[in-house]
Amino acid sequence: MGVKRAAVVGGVVLALAGLAGCGSGDEPAMSAGTVLEQGHKQFAQAASVKITGSESDSGQKMTFAVSAAAGGDCTGSFDFGDQGKAELLRSGGQTLFKEDERLLARLGGDKAMAAGKDHWLRIKDGDDLQTVTTFCDLKSTPVFGDGDWYKDVASEGTATVDGRKAAGILATSSKDGSFEGYVATDGPARPLRVESPHVGGSSDGTTMDFSDYDAPVTVSLPPADRIIDLDSLKQS
Repeated sequence: MGVKRAAVVGGVVLALAGLAGCGSGDEPAMSAGTVLEQGHKQFAQAASVKITGSESDSGQKMTFAVSAAAGGDCTGSFDFGDQGKAELLRSGGQTLFKEDERLLARLGGDKAMAAGKDHWLRIKDGDDLQTVTTFCDLKSTPVFGDGDWYKDVASEGTATVDGRKAAGILATSSKDGSFEGYVATDGPARPLRVESPHVGGSSDGTTMDFSDYDAPVTVSLPPADRIIDLDSLKQS
């Protein structure tokens, strides 16, 4: 998994947190800032959520599915097409990432592929792959409360997302661009989908769906002898 690809997806995850709270459409007279604050509160109350989606960047497509609990535990999978596949586990503050042979070869050639085969990479602070943990940090996402997204949020009407009634919104930031979000209106104002609009006919963009709120997230860590540090793999 390249640093650039991880950073792109991580950035979108941060952006979606801001979109997630942008109102249910039920109180049009309410200020955008107040709506955002209430939405943040609703999202923060979720015990867990499943995030599924895809990202296209310069012709490369990635799909992913991650189930994350508010406490930080999570499990997920990533498919980078012909570049390879990977799995993610996090429990008790320990983050593990398992890459297939294609990704291992891109990481460190034949030696890394041989040393890392059937092993999980332990991700530590400062490691290149640390960005993947963004998926697991539901309550500590930096965008929450930063005060930027409510400055330019417009209504996009109503829609149906996976059978749920939703209010559509368009949020714009000079730093992160524009993102379209859909927030449930037939219950708690939780996000159902967020996507980056395609500009100028480009196929690049990201779509994320949110489901299985409050469902249990069970993480089973592998035996210790199947875990190696990312640094040791690079030095192999």
